[in-house]
Amino acid sequence: LQCAKLLSQCGAKILLVDRKTDLSKGVHTTGIFVRKTLEDFDFPSGTLGQPIRNVTLYSPKLKSVHLESEKDEFRVGKMGLIYDEMLNDSVANGVNFARATSYKGAEMSDDFSIVKLEKRGESYQVKTKVLIGADGANSRVARDLQLDENKEFIVGYEQVFHTETSNREPRLHCFLDAKLAPGYLAWIADDGEEI
Repeated sequence: LQCAKLLSQCGAKILLVDRKTDLSKGVHTTGIFVRKTLEDFDFPSGTLGQPIRNVTLYSPKLKSVHLESEKDEFRVGKMGLIYDEMLNDSVANGVNFARATSYKGAEMSDDFSIVKLEKRGESYQVKTKVLIGADGANSRVARDLQLDENKEFIVGYEQVFHTETSNREPRLHCFLDAKLAPGYLAWIADDGEEI
């Protein structure tokens, strides 16, 4: 979506394809955005939770260290709203959106690619100079373009709880525990709206 939005602002002719009919449905992750991202990207109004300046780090034995920043370090994204707003911006800039359309493969030549698509059981093809895939860790686009494939994964689980607005200070809780989250960390973000 970001790529389509930026390229459309430069006048590129773009076909954006997604097998979903509604990008805001079935969102599988919550974006927790760091300060650098917040500084580098414009997020539409109302698509981010409250700023988080407080972090608590927990050891495996749950000893804690509290940290506080003078700046907004994190914000939780309302991903469905972000996707909808970015799609609306892209379409307003001339992007053609093919919803409920599946990528089925591509054939490459030196000058262009033929992309095979399917919508409601009907197959069709489009010719393109550039093919960009944002289709996940097991990317069919990357495989068809003979790009490197990711062989190592971070396995994660996420649950979002909506809360009543509280008087709690927004806080990010980080658990450093090799058994709980090997090679990574477990975290809980509480911005007063969602946990």
